[in-house]
Amino acid sequence: MLANAKQQKAYDAIAAALPFSLDASKITVTPGVSYVKSAVKAHDYAAGVMAAFGSVVEHLGTVRGLPAQTMKLDRRRCGLLLNGLQLLFQNGYSTIMDKWGVNPDNGTYRAKDGRFVTMIGLHPHLRDRLLVHLNCVNTVQGIQGAVEKKTAQELEDEAIANKLPLGIVRTPEEWAAHPVGAEVLKRPIIDFDGSGSEKKRLLGKAKHRPLEGVRVVELTHVVAGPSCGRFLAEQGADVIKVQPPIGDWVLPIWMDGSWGKKNILLDIGSRRGKARFHELLATADVLIDGQRPGVLNRMGLDDVGLKAINPNLVRASLSCFPIGTAWGERPGFEQIAQAVSGTMHVHSVGMAAPTVVPALINDYLTGYLVAIGVVAALAEREQKGGYYHVASSLSRCSSLAPSLVEPLDAEPYEPVRMKDLVEHGIDQPSPAGIFTRIAPAVEFSHTPSFTHRHPTLMNSMPDTTGWDEVPSTPPQPPHYPSKLAQEKAIYGLVECFGIEDRSDGGGIMSLCSKSLIDYVLAHRND
Repeated sequence: MLANAKQQKAYDAIAAALPFSLDASKITVTPGVSYVKSAVKAHDYAAGVMAAFGSVVEHLGTVRGLPAQTMKLDRRRCGLLLNGLQLLFQNGYSTIMDKWGVNPDNGTYRAKDGRFVTMIGLHPHLRDRLLVHLNCVNTVQGIQGAVEKKTAQELEDEAIANKLPLGIVRTPEEWAAHPVGAEVLKRPIIDFDGSGSEKKRLLGKAKHRPLEGVRVVELTHVVAGPSCGRFLAEQGADVIKVQPPIGDWVLPIWMDGSWGKKNILLDIGSRRGKARFHELLATADVLIDGQRPGVLNRMGLDDVGLKAINPNLVRASLSCFPIGTAWGERPGFEQIAQAVSGTMHVHSVGMAAPTVVPALINDYLTGYLVAIGVVAALAEREQKGGYYHVASSLSRCSSLAPSLVEPLDAEPYEPVRMKDLVEHGIDQPSPAGIFTRIAPAVEFSHTPSFTHRHPTLMNSMPDTTGWDEVPSTPPQPPHYPSKLAQEKAIYGLVECFGIEDRSDGGGIMSLCSKSLIDYVLAHRND
């Protein structure tokens, strides 16, 4: 069973959105001390969502003829996975190799009326557009000077008009009273829609794993979308990630989301690229669509167009704000969702200035929510046929967080440290060396969670790459408990409580020496 009411509330919110019931009696969540110092109980939110993922995977397995399973989760590990990209190492060194997370354009600033706004300039084109719009240099002083010339509402209205990622730091009550917030809160935490009854492609009986033979085309970027594909790959899905030949990417984010996937480059706007993309879709089970809502629709790949290509496709959509709302096409990130939904406010009560919950609760958990919708749709399709569209959003995920709270001093906290990598870390050999990461959240009694493919860069396979055959013998996990952590060969891990708190929206986890962190912060405006 789930360990407490907060875990149960998250689990129940997901169960209410699905077309079949979930069985929490098969789940055991072991206690674990939190490292996320917050009134928002990130560890419990994560445990409830990850347990629900285990439940739908187990359900699909039984639909496909596999034996019923029990599942174990660890509360602390669930929370550690909310900073998974910052706990990924290659040959003992962190994969965080640049200072993208500590630039002033990723931050929270006080406006003219005393309200706060959060902005994200993660990618160069966003950073440049923000700075041009604000007419300032990329320093804390420069941005603060520009922001304080206008009210928070003026800044947000202009951001919406110019499609810039900036939002007001609201209270949960203000979000509930806002027209968009009220609509977001009325939505189920996973949007689930099915139509038709054709059965041109079904999965059939499984030999070894719940998602074996499931073909996934992934068209995503940053964290939530790639994480969704990774979670499916960890249960046996065959994932082909499609990346444009030219675009934005951040190395540690890419590495974290690359587990278990074939990575190809494909210009789906070109004649040849479009034809190949349609070919993949026609033979796939799932399309993970992480593009801004409307992008694929304008290419003729709306639900009508996709259903014509593949009447049994499961389309999975991720966005910052729900599709169909007034803000449906607004760009946004983890921090924007935390700001507008009230999560940042609840976390920051008693602080001089608001800052984010020090874990990527929206990015990773929205990835899980959409993966849950995908697996549920596959189970329904197996029995009823048809085409499905499932979706969730960062803001819908974040809107539940303010209700999963308790006083900050209601539990003890322990920092992230080497002990966590010893207890929860796994090593996986590859041609690029040994990768160390936090193990998958759900431990099934019969079918282990793992991926055979280690992280690779885009274009690691030709764009003609196709689907794998299901192995005839049971595949074995290629990872093992982290020997590098046991041998103290993980270098530079400094004890910490998650994302470095700089009282704005940015920060990095302490994965290098304190002197190097101080150097980066001191020179972040260079």
